[in-house]
Amino acid sequence: MKRNTLILVAIAGALAVAVYFLEIKEGKPRDESPSTPVTRPAFTFTRADIATLIVNRAGESATIEDHDGKWLISQPVNAAADQSAVDSLVNSLSSAKVERDLPADPETIKSYGLEEPAITLEIKLKSGEEHRVRLGEKDFSGLSVYAQLDEAPGIALLPASILTSSDKSPDDWRDKSVMGLSQFDISSLSLKNENGQIEMAKDDGKWAIKSPMSIAADEAEVSSLLSEVSNAKASDFVAETDPGKYGLDKPKITLTAKLNDGSQRVLSLSSKIDENYYARNSDRPQILKVDSGLYEKLNVKLSKLRDKQIVKLNKDELTRIEIKNPNLTLVAEKDKDNKWIIKSPADKKDKEARSNKLLDPFETKATEVLDAPPSSAAAKLAKPAVEVRLTDKAGKITVVTISSADGDDAYVRVKDRAGVYKVGKQMLEDLSFKIADVVD
Repeated sequence: MKRNTLILVAIAGALAVAVYFLEIKEGKPRDESPSTPVTRPAFTFTRADIATLIVNRAGESATIEDHDGKWLISQPVNAAADQSAVDSLVNSLSSAKVERDLPADPETIKSYGLEEPAITLEIKLKSGEEHRVRLGEKDFSGLSVYAQLDEAPGIALLPASILTSSDKSPDDWRDKSVMGLSQFDISSLSLKNENGQIEMAKDDGKWAIKSPMSIAADEAEVSSLLSEVSNAKASDFVAETDPGKYGLDKPKITLTAKLNDGSQRVLSLSSKIDENYYARNSDRPQILKVDSGLYEKLNVKLSKLRDKQIVKLNKDELTRIEIKNPNLTLVAEKDKDNKWIIKSPADKKDKEARSNKLLDPFETKATEVLDAPPSSAAAKLAKPAVEVRLTDKAGKITVVTISSADGDDAYVRVKDRAGVYKVGKQMLEDLSFKIADVVD
């Protein structure tokens, strides 16, 4: 045991001496080594400094230029660039830090994929200064990429986001947005499709249908339509420019958008040709291949875009409500404390009614507005299951009738208003209450 102990003590002493001479005596910190990362900015330019960006990838090249703050492609085609895609690359470059400097020799250059780099970036600044970045393979972590910067003799380890942002074909840099604008840029619309023509415009910030009739629009449906249009992306670009070949000389759908600045943009869509749909934007010469979803969204019927709120119910203005259903006839009036007090039936007179049971059903939105309702709906409404009379402070009376159920649906008519509202039968069931349902 003593002999073993002496051996261990001797080994520990030797290690202590080694540490002293190798680190402490020489004044070298324990954590410093050739592999320790020393970060520094890769470049000093910003987005505003860049005039031209050239991306060379897989034998193809795309030249992207700054024109008054917007990115445009000048080679291999003249086209608008995808602003977010270019900005993503520029932001990755301008914010990049060299995570580590590594020595370069023919073997390391080859092993890091820099002998024939995957991507070469050429950056030309407005000052005339130029930079060149050669990108090789990612490191073992996948978070960094080996690179050569300008004429530097070594290899720099940069964030892999630069490789990810630049690994695109020339077509990938093109702006694929069909309309090239935000829905908030649009002040009015004219939509001509297979179902007719619809004119819409904003009134005090809300959308209204102007033609073929002047009615309120369903804000959610219009917003969904505008979102589809503004977010639509082309699936491909067509090399030819002959509109007749793609059915665009006589388009099936034409959307004319008037913008807030007074200008307008026209989008034309063809009918289905060889399983594809094609589109052209008046702001750009290219013919685009688009998904069927855009065509279907724009081939909308007027009834889909109409406001589906059955009654614009201002609860504060209501003073009296009469409901006749299969179980009772109820009359209630609002008192000075805004409580709903029952006047009929007589055995519940002066009892307070639950306002939510009386009024909440009128918050229901129709699933569809029928300008020409089927004869079955008209027959059911001729003998309604529920009749309601709503009276406001000005003495105006709104009369609402609800049909018996038609499967899972029911029909609603508002007196002196065109069209019939199709609703789920839940509205009918909610208004077919018994007296015990509305009185505590």
